[in-house]
Amino acid sequence: MAIEKRDEYLALARKYRPQTFEDVVGQKHVLEAIANAIDLNRLHHAYLLTGTRGIGKTTIARIIAKSLECEKGMSSHPCGECEACKSIIQGTYTDVIEIDGASQTKVEDTRQLLENTQYPPMYGRYKIYIIDEVHMLTTSSFNALLKTLEEPPEYFKFILATTDPHKIPTTVLSRTLQFQLKSLSKEDIESQIIKIATKENIPYDNEAVSLIARAGRGSMRDALSLTDQAIALGNGSIIKDTVQSMLGTVGDKILVDILDLLAESNIDEFAHVLDNVVSKSPNYKNLLQELSILMHDIALYQVIGTKAKSVFTFEDSVLNKYAHLFNPNSLQLFYQITLEGLKELELAQDARTCFEMTLLRLLAFNPQKKKIG
Repeated sequence: MAIEKRDEYLALARKYRPQTFEDVVGQKHVLEAIANAIDLNRLHHAYLLTGTRGIGKTTIARIIAKSLECEKGMSSHPCGECEACKSIIQGTYTDVIEIDGASQTKVEDTRQLLENTQYPPMYGRYKIYIIDEVHMLTTSSFNALLKTLEEPPEYFKFILATTDPHKIPTTVLSRTLQFQLKSLSKEDIESQIIKIATKENIPYDNEAVSLIARAGRGSMRDALSLTDQAIALGNGSIIKDTVQSMLGTVGDKILVDILDLLAESNIDEFAHVLDNVVSKSPNYKNLLQELSILMHDIALYQVIGTKAKSVFTFEDSVLNKYAHLFNPNSLQLFYQITLEGLKELELAQDARTCFEMTLLRLLAFNPQKKKIG
């Protein structure tokens, strides 16, 4: 009996990986500079892309490679249809070599790799090395790499990517053209998730999308992975209750209740708040993290107001209300206590106990309200 062959499912992060500079979300400051350099044929021999995980470093490196190798002409608008472009997308193009710095830590690996630089490209205009997580190379490996960076052949290009540029020797940094990629804003991530959900005909709740975007912490890849998970758990839909359960969050309502409790120091409401939290069976670590982010947002809002909305995770209405209810000293103390609670999670007998003790500490040391008891 023949087994029916099903089409392989592609994760959203892979299916919607940007293929041109125009597809990349955010990073306009970096993309314009690189695109102009390509169009004007003012190419540096080594580029360094830095930034947190999941914001497009490797993706941009591949687009640069396609731009340089496209058979229809070198341009910041690669066709995506020629054999070179298709092969680079599939990772099979001979003259574009992708390397994981974490697995090439031995100096012998690097030397063997760089021995091939003496040979010109087989098919393309350039021989391009994309080295991801380059900071993982050893000092000896960096020394071996440095020689090639100092005197590279004219047909050779390096594109380095790292989440931790501080671990790269200054001698290497000084020989690269550096671009710092920014974490994506919550609004950018929300917009992309909605765009993809619409294209895939996936029903979604705006609040659910907002929760996923916040949980992505500036990473599009992480947010799209969470979206995949939410769709599976939601039976083909992105639903608020499902996302809350998946993330172990209890929603902004509980966080607002905690702020009200601190603002009023009403011990009678303490039991009610705890009941609500326990009934939701949250991930207490995530809850403490959300609370610390909220304290940060309120403190920042007190200083800059709405002048830079993209820096905030929570809504203006929430921030505006509590920015007037707490003084700056209180917020600094609350933030510190919440961080201490997060540190103590590893030592506590269970996460719930740690959360409740942290909440009691917030109430006990509230500097602007009457004492409890």
